[in-house]
Amino acid sequence: MFRFLLFVSLLLPCLPASAQSFCAPLQAEPIAGAVVVGNGSPGSISAAALQAALDAGGPILLDQGPAPSTVLLSQTLVARRAVVLDGGGRVTLSGGNARRILSLVNPDPRPDAPPFTVTLQNIGLRDARVSDGRGAAIYKQHDFEFPHKLSLKLVNCLFENNHAPLDGTPQDDGGGAFYGELLQRVEIAGCTFRGNSASNGGAVYSLGSRELTVIDSRFEDNAAIGSGGNPGNGGNAGALGVDGADRRVDICRTRFVDNTSNAFGGGFFSVMYDASSRTRFEDVEFRGNAQLGAGQHSGGAYLQDGPWAMERVSFIDNEARGFGGLFVAGNAPGVIRNGSFVGNVAREGLGGAMGLSSTAPIEIINTTIAHNLATAAFAGGISIGSPNQLRLANTVFAYNRGGNVFVNWAMNNPAAFDGGGNLQWPPQRQSGNTNGGAETPVSSGASFADPLLPLLATGNGGHVPTLALPENSPARDSGVSSVAGSATPVPPTDARGEPRFGAVDRGSFEFGNAARIFGNGFEP
Repeated sequence: MFRFLLFVSLLLPCLPASAQSFCAPLQAEPIAGAVVVGNGSPGSISAAALQAALDAGGPILLDQGPAPSTVLLSQTLVARRAVVLDGGGRVTLSGGNARRILSLVNPDPRPDAPPFTVTLQNIGLRDARVSDGRGAAIYKQHDFEFPHKLSLKLVNCLFENNHAPLDGTPQDDGGGAFYGELLQRVEIAGCTFRGNSASNGGAVYSLGSRELTVIDSRFEDNAAIGSGGNPGNGGNAGALGVDGADRRVDICRTRFVDNTSNAFGGGFFSVMYDASSRTRFEDVEFRGNAQLGAGQHSGGAYLQDGPWAMERVSFIDNEARGFGGLFVAGNAPGVIRNGSFVGNVAREGLGGAMGLSSTAPIEIINTTIAHNLATAAFAGGISIGSPNQLRLANTVFAYNRGGNVFVNWAMNNPAAFDGGGNLQWPPQRQSGNTNGGAETPVSSGASFADPLLPLLATGNGGHVPTLALPENSPARDSGVSSVAGSATPVPPTDARGEPRFGAVDRGSFEFGNAARIFGNGFEP
């Protein structure tokens, strides 16, 4: 138990209710004194001139005038030293569907070689295509140099229509927009990745890098086009994939929307291998991501073998062969607070909302799990083995269903630990004229009552969609103020960032405080 509480304390530091726990915005780099490439007129930037500026290093500003413009590259650019490449918010680099846009190279193999950072900001990268299966728009290959000497920072970038087709050896290939090997740090802020594809990590794939931070970004319509997983022919991580030990991943205020995979993780995929790694999510939405293959599973996110935490997250309308929303495997202790799992579908297997490891301590607190479906099976809410190490507190299970009416729909096996305040509905499984029997309580002290939730999760404030509690919901003012048997606190705010007050509501939504309605000049 001490080991798990240590993980939780590291993942969810206790900060004031108004503070972000680890998600400070990332800023663009200053470009004072930048070398200007281009004379302010369309077509004035050549690949040769741009390469010469990259060779010199330092800040570079691209200028082809006030209107949006595209530079069609005749050669792949190479960055070998610290540089800031700024497109001024108007310039896009294009690979012309024929080449990679940028390669990152560390030319110094010494163990004491100085580290450096390549920054791209306020720029677009599109229509890149490669034949070697890795990093169509940007590729950092590890070759002869000492690892973890190079970092990449991306701020206010658009990556669109970049493709790394299968090349015959796709198990560890990937990264339609970016593929990075053994970087020290990858920072992504205010970026959009749309319509990219590769074997793994349709948009981004990180292999062996130490730190990955993604803030205020969007991954949409990206695809992992391999199949079979690893070992196999790839197909993991429709949008973002992370592989490797001893690494830290932070994802904040980011949306994964309508990405697809053929193997594991329609939106996100991560294998950690050790307890020194961690993966954290805050104010993150997974919506409409789909795992398409017949042999694997997990539509929204896949996490394996390392500690993780989710704070104010929504998994909405994701689908997979099994485990439509979230899948957690192996030695992966973690915590979910203020989660909303709504409308996720397992087409053939278990766990419409999620499937959880039964061997790792996991806590789910003030979370709403509703309207999820296991079409051909059961456990429309959570699939978990028995015995397990799951603790539930202030969590609402409502209207989850399965195709098999004779086995539990909310959870196939109850949680081992009851933190108090859990609510579920319905008490009976009924399909047409068939009565499938009574639902097993999700935890020993769970109560049965209809929370009267709406059908759809909507934007009720904050960064993620939620299911708003009506005024007459029995989930109101009926939660517990502390989690029994755990040092993890009940969150001081709900999934919108609104403060919890008085008696705690169950689930991820705290009903509005009437005393605050007239707090600002009679405006709500």
